[in-house]
Amino acid sequence: MKSSKSLTTSFILTILFFAFTMQTFAAEPLIPDEKTRTDLVNYYDSICQWIIKADLRSGELKITEKRRTSIFINSNLARVLVAGYEITGKQEYLEEALLWFDRLVSLQQITIASDGREAGWWGDFTPKDNIYLGDAGTSATALAVIVRYADGERREKYMKALELYANFVIYGTKEDPQGLNRGGSNGWIIREGENAGAIGCGYYKGELSQAPYTISTSVTGAAFFSCMYKLTGNREYLEIAENAVNYLLNVRDPFGEFPYILHNFQLDEWPLDTMSYMADGIISCYINSDDEEFKKSVGKRIARSIQWLLNRQEDNGVWGEMRSEDQQRSQGVLNLLVWYYHDIAHYPQIAATIRANYNFFLNPKNSSFFGVNELPITTGFVGLGIAEVIEPGITYRLVNE
Repeated sequence: MKSSKSLTTSFILTILFFAFTMQTFAAEPLIPDEKTRTDLVNYYDSICQWIIKADLRSGELKITEKRRTSIFINSNLARVLVAGYEITGKQEYLEEALLWFDRLVSLQQITIASDGREAGWWGDFTPKDNIYLGDAGTSATALAVIVRYADGERREKYMKALELYANFVIYGTKEDPQGLNRGGSNGWIIREGENAGAIGCGYYKGELSQAPYTISTSVTGAAFFSCMYKLTGNREYLEIAENAVNYLLNVRDPFGEFPYILHNFQLDEWPLDTMSYMADGIISCYINSDDEEFKKSVGKRIARSIQWLLNRQEDNGVWGEMRSEDQQRSQGVLNLLVWYYHDIAHYPQIAATIRANYNFFLNPKNSSFFGVNELPITTGFVGLGIAEVIEPGITYRLVNE
């Protein structure tokens, strides 16, 4: 693994990056030829086939690696299948994803919010499991992505589940919904003070957790609520999403790294994991917002995080220590790079970085060593990133084109 660069070197590189991004570069294709495109599509198809064989619809993945399954893992895999349907045209991918989301909706639990309205929540996998607005936000965002393929009663159920989850986050719950005497909540959105825009965790280690959680702020605050704005036109949702993005950009360090803040402490072991989750929220909010000034600001402010990623790519094209917990979620950073290159600035080093990354996975030995089609968390994040390379924006699409 590469050693960390000094702060001075990182600062100089960041300044140089800002200088480069002020220039205009001609766009060059991220995929240079049809053979490479075919190889990427075939690789992506192999991931979708693995998900089908794992019997995603059942909820319990039928795979050798059974260390963990959860609503967020399964929902990421289903999101891969939705893009797989659009890339390959294979109906079985869409059908499998819909059946998983039918199950996800059935797992939602109903409570009464602090103001008396109905609200809905998910445990990590069953109603007895932890209520994390990180895992739930990832799942709800994925559900929002497939709404466009749901008809009739199914669509009504999906939209109701999404609205109930929004109510839970905004208005909280009168009492502990799991009956564990941890107390109710008037909502998890922080409205005032230096942490305004942040979202709390939910419940954490036996306690009500309303302090800022950067992961839930991104995946629930920015990603989920920006999707809800796109689906409903409710501008309150967009305000929540944009405030969440502003909070996240404000708490970064000077060199672009996002902190993993949870329940009043900071964890430093998972910087790539954190960047991946930040990517999902920032990209979703940027794509779904119609506020051009906000989008322009985000494009400028995110530049130093892009440089942070460029500085830390390993010589083999990936990020992080092989098969570490941090690396299992690291490939979400590819989405951020593809989005930035496609929508913000055609910086040549970004294109080279993206190509180096996907070429790593096109080598079957590398892909296997990384854990693709073995580790479900890894497989989901790699799949989403490869889909974005094939068609930028495909995993964030909320309207059929």
